[in-house]
Amino acid sequence: MSYAAIIFGTAALVCGLIAATQWYRASKIAVVPNFSELPEDVGETDFNWALIKAIMIAARETSSLNRLAALWTAAAVLLGAATSLLTTLTLH
Repeated sequence: MSYAAIIFGTAALVCGLIAATQWYRASKIAVVPNFSELPEDVGETDFNWALIKAIMIAARETSSLNRLAALWTAAAVLLGAATSLLTTLTLH
């Protein structure tokens, strides 16, 4: 096995681990409504809007982390393919 294949394989592993970390972080984002900003005479509509706002903020954070994880996964797949190609070429 060539040194280039080892380097590409190691880089693929690192990219895959980074992607897994990003997806794990995305799965741990919680919806946390900020009810302290609501006035004393809060109505049900205000309560619902505070909850919807919290859901939208959590969804934005989750989608950002998912996007990064997908990019890292793509890099891992490309590096893994390069590793496979380099290994095959050095064996024949």
